[in-house]
Amino acid sequence: MTSCPIPKHPDEAGTAWQVPELAQIEGAHLLANRARPFLKGCGFTDRQILAWADTYIANVGSGDVDSFVEWIHEREAVLSS
Repeated sequence: MTSCPIPKHPDEAGTAWQVPELAQIEGAHLLANRARPFLKGCGFTDRQILAWADTYIANVGSGDVDSFVEWIHEREAVLSS
């Protein structure tokens, strides 16, 4: 697994929080549940994890935990550059 991203809400990391289409919400919740142990260990709250998962699924469509965490890193890198 990759390193821990900074525990922020998507809005705080410069990424607009988006809600996925109705058909994608279950996928976002499943991804949040799979990523939860790792991201909780990084200091993320449940609310932050679900917000990131919603936004990821709304933007990307699907993915695994590794690609999800990498995507969070990419969004944070855009903000800091």
